[in-house]
Amino acid sequence: MGTVAMVGSRRWGIGRGDLLLTAALLLLPVAAVLALPRHWLDDKQLDALGITLLALATAPVLVRRRYPIQALVFCLAVQMVYHALNYTHDIMLPVAVVLIYTVSLTTSRVSTLAMVGISVAGVLVSASVPQNESIGAEVISPLGWFAVAAVGGQAMRLHRALLAETSERRVAEERLRIARDLHDVLAHHIVVINSHAGVAAHLLDERTDDPTLAPISQSLHTVADASSGVLAELRTTLDVLRGNEADVDRHPTPDLAGLARLAAVTTAVGVQVELRVCGTSRPLPAAVEITLYRIAQEALTNVVKHAHARQALVQLEYDVEEVRLEVTDDGRGRSDSGSTAGYGIAGMNERAQSVGGQLVTGDARYGGFRVAVTVPTPGAR
Repeated sequence: MGTVAMVGSRRWGIGRGDLLLTAALLLLPVAAVLALPRHWLDDKQLDALGITLLALATAPVLVRRRYPIQALVFCLAVQMVYHALNYTHDIMLPVAVVLIYTVSLTTSRVSTLAMVGISVAGVLVSASVPQNESIGAEVISPLGWFAVAAVGGQAMRLHRALLAETSERRVAEERLRIARDLHDVLAHHIVVINSHAGVAAHLLDERTDDPTLAPISQSLHTVADASSGVLAELRTTLDVLRGNEADVDRHPTPDLAGLARLAAVTTAVGVQVELRVCGTSRPLPAAVEITLYRIAQEALTNVVKHAHARQALVQLEYDVEEVRLEVTDDGRGRSDSGSTAGYGIAGMNERAQSVGGQLVTGDARYGGFRVAVTVPTPGAR
């Protein structure tokens, strides 16, 4: 039962604070009226019907965040019946004030003005019915609280908008600073590496008389190609940081089709990588393909840097409702290698969670290290 109630509360957007506020708005006024001497109250004594109407008028406070206007309209309708029966009027005021404040905070200025007007009209009409006379100051004065609630809600809404705008501006400034640092430092050094590797490889290619130079030339070509790829991805990252969405669209985003090239590049630097694809391949959401590619890239980077491995296996398996990626090697495993240090594993885990997946890392069954990620893909075509 507790689980069902919790799910229902989440569905309607009801939090613990909403429950406490609703209980306070209902119980405190009732307790105060029942505790006061009867001769202090000129209105009709609060009975079972009055308490029921009070509870019905207070209940919309629970869902005011998700349905602010509907909650206020329902509350006003019940309050009109309550006031027409001449029950104690004042105890209804806090509920209406809270709901008007919520409407003002969460909706537009026009909606707020309209709802305040409806609230004032409803209270005036319902208060005049039992008295059958003109409305006095004792009825009009509480209506000022409606204006206070509306103005307070608008002020808080503007304050929140200002804070959000300030936060967004700071984020944009920080992104531009990072973009400048990446461009001025990292991109410059990668360009230097790419240029020197390309020139050295070209010079070695001309030395056809010495076959021992061929492996060195091949390694330099690999460095040049890899640095070119890094530069392309860095440009895409810089475009994202600067908010140049049009420029981003011109650069290809990594996907699972790039696993073969990733395996070839890793093989070229000394670790023999085998790529296996099981099941029937199918297009996946772009976010999933990018995530799996990046996890495979980071896993193979760790293999080269930390595992001291000679071979690695990248296995991609398509299932009906999920896709699995596993990278294993024949290196030293978790106990001796530093593959779990730094931010690599944490970054892979964050990437997996961002698409609803689960990452598992640890020693492989026959030695070495294992990185496995499973991502659900319901309804994938």
